[in-house]
Amino acid sequence: MNVTAEMEQALREAGLTHLQAVRLALELVELSGARRLRGDGCLNRCRRVILLGAQQQREERRSVSFERAAEASLQARAGRRPRTVSEIRGICRRLMRQVPTLARRRIAGMNTQDCVNLLQSVFPTPRQRVKARAILHAVFAHAVRQGWCPGNPVEQVWMPLPGENEIRPLRPAQLQTLLRLAREPVHRPCMAALGVMLWCGVRPAEAARLGWEDIDWEERVLVLRPRHSKTGGCRHVPLRPVVVAWLQESGPRAEGALCPPDWQRRWRRLREAAALMPWQQDVLRHTFASYHLKAFHNLAWLQAEMGHRSPALLQTRYLSMRGVTAEGAELFWQVGGLWRRAASLRKAAR
Repeated sequence: MNVTAEMEQALREAGLTHLQAVRLALELVELSGARRLRGDGCLNRCRRVILLGAQQQREERRSVSFERAAEASLQARAGRRPRTVSEIRGICRRLMRQVPTLARRRIAGMNTQDCVNLLQSVFPTPRQRVKARAILHAVFAHAVRQGWCPGNPVEQVWMPLPGENEIRPLRPAQLQTLLRLAREPVHRPCMAALGVMLWCGVRPAEAARLGWEDIDWEERVLVLRPRHSKTGGCRHVPLRPVVVAWLQESGPRAEGALCPPDWQRRWRRLREAAALMPWQQDVLRHTFASYHLKAFHNLAWLQAEMGHRSPALLQTRYLSMRGVTAEGAELFWQVGGLWRRAASLRKAAR
């Protein structure tokens, strides 16, 4: 069989016309960047592109849809707190709802630009995009571990962190008012939770998960186990004399929740009574951090007690030393310094 006959037979077997074959060859040369090459150089470049494309196609066939990958990622995190799992599920569903073709798309075929486009088109604010990026990264990381895609395209997605508004710590006068009111009978059930938020830097959601059994009176530490903490880690926060005295005055118990029933309503009423509304989220944690550094001058201690993996977040977000004086810091950590001083000022006024 001569060359022409072999060509004709090959085209018939492929179901291609001469024109289709030429167009396909020219497209391959163009896509492979082999236009300036000649002879074997051009042929080898085109063969490499074909092999790479075939390999990618095989990987995609072994892959799964984004919907299945997201569900598998959720199942792997089933032990996390319900709120965390709900947040992950909500963001994945929002992605698939806003981009209907995403659910069935094979995860191995998605690249970095696809992920950038998803985040920018679905989430309008920088803060939302940063959170969604973290969840999308986790979905792909799980897919990589399962062998469903060769790499994590979200690794190369850079999302600028949103600018943080300064959260100023509460001033001694504000703290005196808050602590004075917390000791009154109507607000007294909030004393213990207020104490650990203010003098241990515990987040409000963490305080709501704590019980009296998490206070080790002998070791003088507050124990936050993985089920308590936001990040899933464990930390021991020292109970300094000021918080020990406050907790003992609040009426400690052997067990039971640290927060009273109907905690959110009670806590809001206390803040309203202290004229601290609107309330800045985590302002007590920020107050703890600023007065801690002013008094003890030890960033490593503060990082460990707040449960941060790096001091960077402390330095960029939490530490606002404006208005924090050495005298105020000494008063903050002094046993009875704030609430007893407030009582003496009231007596003097009479």
